[in-house]
Amino acid sequence: MKVSIAGLGLIGGSLALALKTRHRVSGFDIDASTREAALAAGVDIVGALEALLPADAVIVATPMAAIVPTLASLAQRSGAAVLLDVASVRAPVEAFAKSAPNGCRIVGLHPMAGRSGSGFAAASAKMLELRPFLVVPTVRSDTASMALAGALARDAGGEVTVCSAAQHDRIVAVLSALPLAFASALALAGAETVDGNLAALSGPGFGDSTRLALTSPDLGSAMLLANARNVRGALERARMILDEVDRAIAAGDFAALSAILERAAQARRRLS
Repeated sequence: MKVSIAGLGLIGGSLALALKTRHRVSGFDIDASTREAALAAGVDIVGALEALLPADAVIVATPMAAIVPTLASLAQRSGAAVLLDVASVRAPVEAFAKSAPNGCRIVGLHPMAGRSGSGFAAASAKMLELRPFLVVPTVRSDTASMALAGALARDAGGEVTVCSAAQHDRIVAVLSALPLAFASALALAGAETVDGNLAALSGPGFGDSTRLALTSPDLGSAMLLANARNVRGALERARMILDEVDRAIAAGDFAALSAILERAAQARRRLS
């Protein structure tokens, strides 16, 4: 299968490395140094976005703000190609798909994977292994395009889950946006209230809990704002629980605090 990838950063680059062992993969990135690094890693590179077509599939893995404009540019001449995108918020793509040209096929293909590094230098095929891939239909999806999306996810080493755009955005609000907000708050609270070198004093818990604070500010802000309604709902639910903890501490209520922590432990066990 001929697979093209627009955007060769962390996710696009990882997909290129994972898929090139099974498919003819070509890629494009607006950054010249990224193109050179991908070429050195064995990814075929083209000189312009338009040169990614014709193809059986084009995966749009640009920064979030560029995903819909890139899809719009490709949709005008996509032909038989299935257009896939890795957007971590589905609502903007869903809205675009409703006005996309007739005959154009668009499917969401969001790997739930990442790391604190960014760019092609941080890309790795192993990062995608056994990770959930959320395959999200749009009004421009059909049975064949959904099957192709699932096949590419599995060929990249992932495990497929199909969900609606609305379900997807509720899920990522809790799994991605809320942890980012909490990690940022914890890193800031620690830096502002604790004297001394935190790195020298902390165990793995603080480091693990604040890792996501290293997320690119542009990427994080785009994810939080594009999914604002779901993110704010998740923050409100978390705020209510934190208030419950605060009240129990203020009252010196050991039993109430233990009950909250036990509920949390039970919830965590169900996630395992």
